Amino acid sequence: MIFGGYKASKLKPQLKMAVTRLQISGNKKTAIMKQQIREIAMMLADTPPKEEKARIKAEALIRDDNTVEAYELLQLNCELLSERIHLISHSRDCPPDLISSISTIIWASAVVDIPELIEIRKQFRYKYGKEFDADAMQNVGGVINERIAARLSVQPPSAYLVQTYLEKIADEHEVD
Repeated sequence: MIFGGYKASKLKPQLKMAVTRLQISGNKKTAIMKQQIREIAMMLADTPPKEEKARIKAEALIRDDNTVEAYELLQLNCELLSERIHLISHSRDCPPDLISSISTIIWASAVVDIPELIEIRKQFRYKYGKEFDADAMQNVGGVINERIAARLSVQPPSAYLVQTYLEKIADEHEVD
């Protein structure tokens, strides 16, 4: 192939860079979350308390918290695949114990804003074909890691969870 094709020499560095990028993005979101917590605490401490605004901010905080957790799980998947690159390169079909990890990375490449995952997805498409890629995107067979899919879901958090976060923030910042 002139334009591309699977190359382990391209996949492994991309996996390593994805781990680093996920770590940096997770740390950045964590720092932003600390600021959001302080803002929510100030809203709850105001007289009268700005509860509705705090609720909306708490939803965003929960979404960021979920994203950070998903990033940590994606990091582990990338590290696993990086360690097993030799196995991936020498087997024609996807190794059964890596189907979930590879499918999850392919699916997540379209959901998170990590450019390395897109390149990783291309490499796996070259290696295993368009059908494998399409199956991963559609979660055929339910092989995608459920925790990652749940954490990256667009569903809003439950009212109970939002309330729990608000109460926890109020307790931590000694707000009545």
